[in-house]
Amino acid sequence: MGYILKNTSALVNTRLTDTGRKKLSEGNFNISYFQIGDSEVSYNTLPSSYGQLTTNILEPNFNSQNSAPGQTNKQNVKYPFYVDTNDNNTYGIPFSDPAVSPIYNGAAMRGFFSADTSTTPLSWSAYTDSEYTINSNYVVDVSTFTGGTQIKLTVSGCSNIVRLPAKGDLITIYFDGSTSICSVGPSPVSPTPTPTPTPTPTTDSCRIDPTPTPSPTCCTTTPTGCTPTPVINSFVNVNSCHNILTYKIVDICLNVVTLDRKTPNYTYVTSGCSYARTIIYPPNMSDLYDSVTPIDHYSTDVINFDSISNTDEFDVKVWNMNIPWSENPAGLNSNLYLGYPYFGSSTYIGTKEYLGYMSDSGQTFVNDVGVIEDSNYYYDSLSNKVVVSPKEQKAIAIIHYTNQTIDFFYGEKFALEPYDPSNPIDTTGEAINFKLHIPWLMWHKSPTCCLGETFYVSPPDFIFSDTEPLLKPHYIKSNKNSDMNSPGIRYYFLWDNNKTSANGTQPNRVGKVFPDQKIIVIDDEELIAALSYKSNRNWTLPASTVSLTPPNSCGTQGSEFLGVLTGSSQTMYVSYLLKNTSSGATNSLHCNYYTKISGPNVDCGTPGSQNVAVRFGGEFNCLNQITTKTLTEGYVANTFQIICQLVENGGRPESDKWKLINYTSQISANTINGYITQSGLTGNTFIISRTLYNAASYYILNDNITLPTINQSGETLNFGDEYYFYGSLETDIQATIYEMRYKMNLGQAEFQRSSNPTWSSGITPQISEIGLYDSEFNLMIVSKLQSPVPRQGLQQFLVKFDF
Repeated sequence: MGYILKNTSALVNTRLTDTGRKKLSEGNFNISYFQIGDSEVSYNTLPSSYGQLTTNILEPNFNSQNSAPGQTNKQNVKYPFYVDTNDNNTYGIPFSDPAVSPIYNGAAMRGFFSADTSTTPLSWSAYTDSEYTINSNYVVDVSTFTGGTQIKLTVSGCSNIVRLPAKGDLITIYFDGSTSICSVGPSPVSPTPTPTPTPTPTTDSCRIDPTPTPSPTCCTTTPTGCTPTPVINSFVNVNSCHNILTYKIVDICLNVVTLDRKTPNYTYVTSGCSYARTIIYPPNMSDLYDSVTPIDHYSTDVINFDSISNTDEFDVKVWNMNIPWSENPAGLNSNLYLGYPYFGSSTYIGTKEYLGYMSDSGQTFVNDVGVIEDSNYYYDSLSNKVVVSPKEQKAIAIIHYTNQTIDFFYGEKFALEPYDPSNPIDTTGEAINFKLHIPWLMWHKSPTCCLGETFYVSPPDFIFSDTEPLLKPHYIKSNKNSDMNSPGIRYYFLWDNNKTSANGTQPNRVGKVFPDQKIIVIDDEELIAALSYKSNRNWTLPASTVSLTPPNSCGTQGSEFLGVLTGSSQTMYVSYLLKNTSSGATNSLHCNYYTKISGPNVDCGTPGSQNVAVRFGGEFNCLNQITTKTLTEGYVANTFQIICQLVENGGRPESDKWKLINYTSQISANTINGYITQSGLTGNTFIISRTLYNAASYYILNDNITLPTINQSGETLNFGDEYYFYGSLETDIQATIYEMRYKMNLGQAEFQRSSNPTWSSGITPQISEIGLYDSEFNLMIVSKLQSPVPRQGLQQFLVKFDF
C-alpha cells in the first residue's frame, strides 16, 4: 500500500474491503452506517502555521477489514468523530442515492475487408496479409478453369505468408480476371495487431513450393514471390460483379490443387489475359485467428499487474458464423448423402430454438408497443409479402464473436441509441453506426450488382426529418414462462437500404440484431444460401409468385381438364434453379425461398381442380449473357427448371420427393447466345400441370453440387461447415455503470468533535477518511480523502462505488 498522490488522484479514493467482497459473495452486502474520522491527522505536533492540506494520506486498503481465514484484520476509522457534542455515538445514517450511467464507444471494424466506410460508393479490398490469410500468393489463369475439380496455382507473391496451402484449407477464388493485382495502400482503421501463431512446417512431399511459372504482367513478382519483407497492409480489390466462391482443398500435390466440387468453365476466355486471385484461409478459428487455449490474464509467478498488462491483448480480428439447418435442402436424399443432423453447425441448433426459429408454439413476437407481429418475412419479386413461420425456417446464419481472448472488445452490448439531431457531430453510441458489410454479394434486391451490400438496423435512406421509424425494439415473449415477458428478449430488425417494390417507405428485412447477446441472425434464406460455401454462388435469387389457374387456360395443356391440385388439403411447394451446362459459370444451389399455395376449396364454390402458375418480377438484375471472350459480369444460365412438391394435409416437403420440370424451351425465344435473359423469365407464366408434375423426374441436388456421401472418408465440405463470417462489422458498443452512491450529510452542529487524542476544543477538525458499515458494523467500504478537509458548517460527502 502506498500514499495518495496529490493533485493527480481523485478527491475521494474508495475501496471495497475484503469483508465487503465476502459479504457480496454471500448475498449479505448492505450499508447501514457511516463514520468520518481524522486518524492520519496530528494536530499538536507541528507549528500552528502548518497547513493540513500537505499531509500525506495512505491509500484506502483492500484489507481494511480482512475476513480471509488466518488473516483477519480490522483497520476501521481509528479516530471517529462524535455525532453530537454531548454523547459518544460516532455512527451516522447514510442516504442511498444510486445512479445509472451508460457509456458508449466505437469498436474497431473487424472482418476480412477494408474500406473507407464514410464515403460512397464503397471501394472494398480483402486483406491478404498473414493476420488474415494462410497464403495469398497464388493466381490461376482463368482460361484453365475447365469445369473440373482441379486447378493449377501460379506463384504471384505479394504478401507475407503463414505456410503453404494444405489439405483441409479453405480457398476463396476471385473470378474477376483482375485480382492478380495486389496493392499496398494506406493503413485502414484496424484493430490492435494480433500475434500470429507459428505454424509447424509440413513435410508432405507433395506440399512443396509450386514450380514458378510466368506471372501475369499486371503484378510485379519474382520467381520466389515477394515474401521476405512482410507487407503489413496488402489488399485484393473486391469486385462483386463476378463469381467469388470458397472451396475446400481436398488434395494438393506440387501446384495442382483438388477442390471439393467443380469450378466454372472459362475455357472460352483467351489464355494468359485474365487471372483469378486465390486466398487461402485456415480450416478452423484456432489455426490462425484465435489461440488454442485462453491466454493467461496474470503471471503464475507473481501477481504484478504492471508486468502482465499486455498478456491478454490477443485481438481476434474476424467474426464467427455458423449456419445450423433443421431440415435437408431440397434434392438431398439422406439415404445416400449426409443430412442436416450431420451438417457442420448442427451443435448450434439449440440457438435456433431459443431465438424462435424452430417451434411455432414456444414464443410470441411483439413490437415495441406489445402488439403481436410477423417476425420473419420477405417480399417476392412481385411485391407480395411472404411470412415464414418458425417451423418453416430451414436454416439461420448466426454471426457471433466467440473466441479464447478475455479482452472485452464489444463491451456489454451493441449500442443502438436513436439519432440525436441536437448533436450531429458526435454520433457515438447511435444505431446509425451499426453496419454489416458483405462486399462480395450480388443482392437481388439491389438495383446494381457490383457494390456488395451493407445491412443496417437504421438504414440511412430511411431516416426522415431526423427520425428513425425503423429503429424500434421488438421482443420475443416466452409462451412457457411469463416471468421473462416484461418485456422479453430484445432485438432489432436488420435491413438493407433498398426500397421494396411493394412499399417505397420500407427497405427489405433480412434478419435480426440481438444487442444484448451481441449476435446477428440472418434469417432471409436466400441470403443464407449466398453465405454458405456449399451453395456455390455469391448471388441471391428472387422469390417466385405462385397462383392457381384453371386447367387448359393459356393454351398450354391441350385437352387436359384435371388440375394438379384437387382440394384445399393439398399444398404445392415451388422453387427453381438456373443451371449452366455451357461455359461461364458452374451449377449452384436452387433458390432457397420456398413459395407455396394451397389447392382450391371446392366446398366454397371454387370451380374444380387447379394448376399452379409461376411468375417472376424484375429482380434478376445480375443475370447476364456471354457475348465476348472475356469474363462476363454477374451470373449466367442456359437452363431454367422449376422444382416442386405436392404435400398433403399441411405437412412439410420431403427433401428427396421434389419433382424437376424443365421450362427452358418456353423462353428460348428470349435468350442471347443461348443464355437466359431477365425478360425471358419475367415475360412468361410457367404452369405446373398435372401431366407435367406426374411425368417429372425427382430432383437430385448432387447433380448440381457434389455432396458428401454417407461414410465418405477424406476431406469434405458440406452445408453448415462455415465457421467465419466473410464480411466486416462496424458497431458502437455500450456498457452501463451502476453507481452505488451514499450521501453523508453533516449537519451544522454534528460531527464537530473528534476522538483524536491530539485534537482539542477550539481547533477545526480535519476529515481524512470515511467508513461505510453494514448492519453488523463490519467495514464494507473505506474512502480516503486526497488531503484532510476542514469540518465546517453544512457539508455533504458522496461516496461512489461502480459496478
